[in-house]
Amino acid sequence: MSDNKHYPMQFTGAGGEYFVIWIVNIALTLVTLGIYSAWAKVRTLRWFYGHTVLDGQTFSYLATPMQILKGRLIALVALVAYYAVSILAPLFSLVLIAAFFIALPWIVVASLRFHARMSAYRGLRFDFTGTVGEAARIYIGLQLLMIPTLGLILPYLAYRQVKFMAEHSVYGQTRAAWRGSLKPFWGVYLLALGLLLLPFGLMGYGFYAAFQLKSAGMPEEQAFAAVGMFIGLGLLLIYLMIPIVSALIMARTANLFYNPTALGPVGFVSNQRARDLIWIYLTNLLLIALTLGIFIPWAKVRLARYRAGHLVVTGPDDLGQFIAGQQQGSSATGAEMADIFDLNIGLT
Repeated sequence: MSDNKHYPMQFTGAGGEYFVIWIVNIALTLVTLGIYSAWAKVRTLRWFYGHTVLDGQTFSYLATPMQILKGRLIALVALVAYYAVSILAPLFSLVLIAAFFIALPWIVVASLRFHARMSAYRGLRFDFTGTVGEAARIYIGLQLLMIPTLGLILPYLAYRQVKFMAEHSVYGQTRAAWRGSLKPFWGVYLLALGLLLLPFGLMGYGFYAAFQLKSAGMPEEQAFAAVGMFIGLGLLLIYLMIPIVSALIMARTANLFYNPTALGPVGFVSNQRARDLIWIYLTNLLLIALTLGIFIPWAKVRLARYRAGHLVVTGPDDLGQFIAGQQQGSSATGAEMADIFDLNIGLT
C-alpha cells in the first residue's frame, strides 16, 4: 500500500448552514407531532453525506423518508407495547425483554445492512453481509459472559464486533478484508479501566483517611470534613471521566477498524487521537450548555470535520477504476429499532 496514492477525506459543511436545517427540522417535527422526524433524519443525513468528499466526489444517502417512517412506526409500536405491558402485567414484561434480547442479533444485522445499502459513493452502493447466526454468537453469547468474567470479556467482545462489522462490509461487489488482532483492544480497555479507577481510588483514599482519623479519636464529622477534598474530587472526576473514556475508546476503536481494513486495492489510514476527541467533546458540551443547546449544529459539524480530516484512503491512481455492481434494497425497521432503543451498533 506504500506506493499507492493517498486520497484525504474531507468534510466541507459549515455549522451555520446546518443550523438552518436543524432548526427547521425541530420546528416541523414539533408541528407534526413527530411525524416529520423521518424527513428530518433523511434531510440531515443527505446533508452530511453530501458534504463528505473523497477524490472530488461526494457520498450519497439513498433512503427515503417513507422507509424511515415505516421502520420508526414499527419500532415505536414495539416500545409502546412494552411500556403498556410493564404497567398492566409487570411480570409479562420480562418475557418481552427476553424476546427483545433474542431479537437483538436480527436488529444489529438489519441496522448495519440498511445503513450500508442506503449509502453510496460514485453511484455504487455499500452492503453488509453478516448473518444473524454470527451476530447471535457475538451480541448474545459473548455478552452473557460479561458477569461470569467480571467484564474481562469486554476487549474480546469489542474485537469480535469490529471484526464482524469490517469483514462483512462490501462496496459494490468487493468484500472488505480485515487483518486486525486482539492485542490492541486489550491496551485500549485496560487504559480505559485505569482511568475509570482513578476517581474511585481517590474516593477510597478519602474514606480510608477519614477512618484513620476517626480511629485516632477525631469526631466523625471533622474526620470526613478533613478529607472531603479527596472525596469531592473523586466524585467530580467520575463525571469528567465518562466523556474522556468514551473519546478514548471511540478514537482507538475507529483506528483499529479502518487501518487493518482493505477493499480490494483500496486501504485506509485513520489517525484519530483520543486527546483531540476529548477536547472536542468537552468543549462541545461546555458550549452547548452555555448556549442552551444552540451550539448543537456546530458541535456535530465540528466532530464530522475532525473524523473526515483524520481518515485517508489509499488506492490506485484513479479511484474511478474501482468499479463494482449495484446492490439491492433493504428495510429500515432494524435501523429504527436500533435508534429508538439506543443501541450503539456503529463505531461513532
